[in-house]
Amino acid sequence: MEVRSGLRTLHATEVLDSQRNCIHIGPNHNNVDPELREYIDEHDVPVLSRKCKTVLRVHSRCNGDVLSAAQSEERQRVAHWYLKSFCEAHIEVVNKLVQRYRLATYDYFPYEVSPWDIPVWFVESEKGTTRVVLFSYADWDWKPLIRPKEGPDETYRLIDPSSLQAAMATDPTAGELELLDAVNLMERGDYTGAVRRITTAIEAVVEQVLRVELAKRYEADDVERRLYASQNDFSGRLRQYQKLSERTMPEELSADLEATRGMRHDIVHRGARIVHAERGKAQRSVDTGRWIFNWLENREDHAVKREKDLAMRSLGRHYSIYDTEITPEGVVVHKPLFLEEQTEET
Repeated sequence: MEVRSGLRTLHATEVLDSQRNCIHIGPNHNNVDPELREYIDEHDVPVLSRKCKTVLRVHSRCNGDVLSAAQSEERQRVAHWYLKSFCEAHIEVVNKLVQRYRLATYDYFPYEVSPWDIPVWFVESEKGTTRVVLFSYADWDWKPLIRPKEGPDETYRLIDPSSLQAAMATDPTAGELELLDAVNLMERGDYTGAVRRITTAIEAVVEQVLRVELAKRYEADDVERRLYASQNDFSGRLRQYQKLSERTMPEELSADLEATRGMRHDIVHRGARIVHAERGKAQRSVDTGRWIFNWLENREDHAVKREKDLAMRSLGRHYSIYDTEITPEGVVVHKPLFLEEQTEET
């Protein structure tokens, strides 16, 4: 891996977050491809230069047929799915470099990265250069348009101004902000942080609903005394809530809650980290954690808000059909399980 500084990118017309207009990366623009330079001059294309702070150049091996397909209009789409997983697998290698640098220097500013932090990659080979974007959201330079079955196209949005104004006056349920953090951290690629936050969200809402049940039976001072006595006994609090409320959590949710708390225990007490290859179990914890939160809060209007429009909220999310593995020989991209039984012809 090369850690480079002093490089610049050259952009045609304008600089976009998606880097779709990036036409050159190098220490200067004197070595721009002659044909490209001739085209720019001939058509008077405006170009903008942007200085890069740090550029990582990772030397790796890749399936040669994929690199050829990436340059083909007919096969480009399939090649890009492969390359997304291929590039994302290298984030673990990048983070290894970041970790060792931090250990050696105790520099305050560097941090481990996720697809959210470095979503755009360029794969260079003798067959050409391909821009790879790890998830669709990072490829949007403008808000997407929603095309209804009837009527004109509309700009994508999840709320209107009046509804947003009304929301400013509402207070969150205890633990609800942590629930939102867990959902967001999952999308940003901090799977370890997502599991910690969803567990905290559930613990906070359990205390609130238990306080409500205790308040029906005891004076305020006695309620706080009882809560203080059980502050380190989450399982006891949950059992007490179910007994007082005469509600029983479904067995499936109880099992998932135990699994999530077990992961959080390993994270907090053993320094465990959930890496990209294990993101599925983190996603399960966040999803089932949201359902557990809905059950504990027991507010149908709030549950509907969290569970409706999932397709709209999922636009641009990270999605991958390939699993990857880092081996002594390099990154390996595995065929998806649903293709294992397909014939070579298919």
